[in-house]
Amino acid sequence: MKKIAIAMLTTAMIGTPAFAASNHNPQPQGAQMQQPQNNNQAQQNSQDQSAQNRQSQQNQQSAENSQPIQPNSLSRGEIRQVQKVLDKDGFNAGTADGRWGPRTEGAVKQFQQSKKIQANGQLDQQTVADLGLDTSKFSQSQQK
Repeated sequence: MKKIAIAMLTTAMIGTPAFAASNHNPQPQGAQMQQPQNNNQAQQNSQDQSAQNRQSQQNQQSAENSQPIQPNSLSRGEIRQVQKVLDKDGFNAGTADGRWGPRTEGAVKQFQQSKKIQANGQLDQQTVADLGLDTSKFSQSQQK
């Protein structure tokens, strides 16, 4: 009889909402489920923002790499370097005289086509890098 009374008392205590709600968590059950979703959403938003920032930086860098370097901003020595590399690589830039002319421009255009970059016959940072030349020297001369 005592066993039945203890079983009934235990069942009553478990089934009573006051005892079941004695979980000292002030948030409703729905809020507990929402919080992880909010954290995941915040993490996703942060990752999306980081990806957008990286893409923006890449676009900016790509735009900087494709800015033409004006031949009149280059020294004769720099033009000569370009001509020598083009000739060495089989693109006939003519005599390496340090003067930018139609043959040099044509050779640059052919070189760009071979590298599958924008073939406009103008030097830019990408073309200078693909020629194997020091881009820092050419970027400085661009700002003369």
